[in-house]
Amino acid sequence: MYKKVLATSMVAASLFFTGCGDDTTSCRFDVQSDLDLGNFDDALTKLDGECADSFTESDRYFNIATAYMGKAGFGALDVVTMVLDADTEDGDAFGALTRSVEEHKNDDSLELLNKAELYYLRSIAPNADVDTLSTDLCDTNEVNSRIENACFYVGFNQTFQATATITYMTNDVDALVSDNEDTPLDMQASLDALSWATGADKPNVSGESVTINGIEYGHLTVTEGDSGEYTYYRLAKSATPSAENSTVITNGYCTTDGDKAACEGIEGDYGSIDTTLAAAQSCYACPVVIDGNETQDVAQLLVDSLNGGTGTIVGVSDDEDIQSSLDEFVQDITGDDNARAGETQVTLDQVINYLNQ
Repeated sequence: MYKKVLATSMVAASLFFTGCGDDTTSCRFDVQSDLDLGNFDDALTKLDGECADSFTESDRYFNIATAYMGKAGFGALDVVTMVLDADTEDGDAFGALTRSVEEHKNDDSLELLNKAELYYLRSIAPNADVDTLSTDLCDTNEVNSRIENACFYVGFNQTFQATATITYMTNDVDALVSDNEDTPLDMQASLDALSWATGADKPNVSGESVTINGIEYGHLTVTEGDSGEYTYYRLAKSATPSAENSTVITNGYCTTDGDKAACEGIEGDYGSIDTTLAAAQSCYACPVVIDGNETQDVAQLLVDSLNGGTGTIVGVSDDEDIQSSLDEFVQDITGDDNARAGETQVTLDQVINYLNQ
C-alpha cells in the first residue's frame, strides 16, 4: 500500500541533496518545508522567485502543482488517504468521498485544481507549448518516475475536480449522501437544469439568453416542490438544449456586470430564490470563470474528469487497495457490481441517476 505515494515522497526528498551549492540545497529544503507545513503561498513565492533557479524546470513545475493542490485543500498524501478510507463509511464509497471533499475544499478549489493539473502536466513536458498539454501525456508506456508520479496526481486531481463539482451543486452535501434523506431540492434543481441543458425534456426548466461580464450564457429558471413553489436559478453554456450544452459551475448570484453585493439576500427556503424581492429580477447564477474567459463545464467535469481521473490512477498505480476503492466508486455510480475503474466508462445519465437516489 502507498507504494506510489512513497515513491513520490522519495523523489521530493531527493531534491534536498542533489543541489550543487548551499543556496540550492537551502532553497530545496525551504520549499519542501513550506509544502509539508501547508505554507503553500510561501512555497509558490519561492518557486517563482528566489528559488526558481534551484530546481530543474520539471521539478519546479511539480512542486508548483503540489502547492496549488494543497491550496485547493488537498495535500499530496491526504488525497490517497481520502480515497482509501472512503469505502469504510455508510456502504457508499463515492458518497463518502464526496463528503470528504466537501470538508476539504474551499471556494477556489476547482480553479486551483485546474492549475495544479496544468503544472503536473508541465512537469512531464517542460518545454511543450502550454496549449498542447493534455492528459494524453499519461498514456505512455515509457518507464519514467516523473511521468508516473505526475500522472498519479493528475488522476487524483481530476477525480477530485469531478467530486468537488457535485459539492458545488447543493448546499446540503450531508443530506445528499445520506441514505435516510431525499435529494435536496437545490441539488434536484441542479440536476434538472443539467438534464434540460443536455437535451432532456424538463417542463419545470426554462431558459433565456443573458450576457454576464461580456459572455453569453443561458439563464435557467427551475421550479421544484410539489406545486412548483420553489424557484432556482442556474446557468448553462447557452439557452439552447443540445448534447454539446451543459450547465456551468457558479458561485452565488450577481448582476450582468458581475456585482454580487446587489444580489445578497435573495435566497429563501431550501436555497431557492425569493422572487418577491426586486433584486431577484436582475440577478443570475454567477459563473466561476478561469483565466478570464473559460467557465467550468459541469457535464465534462462529472463525466470526463471522473473517467479520466480514475483511469489515469489505475494506469500508473499497482496498488490493489487503490484499485479496489476506485472500482467501488464506479460500481456505486453505475450500479454494476462488475464495473472496474479504467475499464467501465461512467455516463452522464448514470451520474444524474446516482445523485437522484
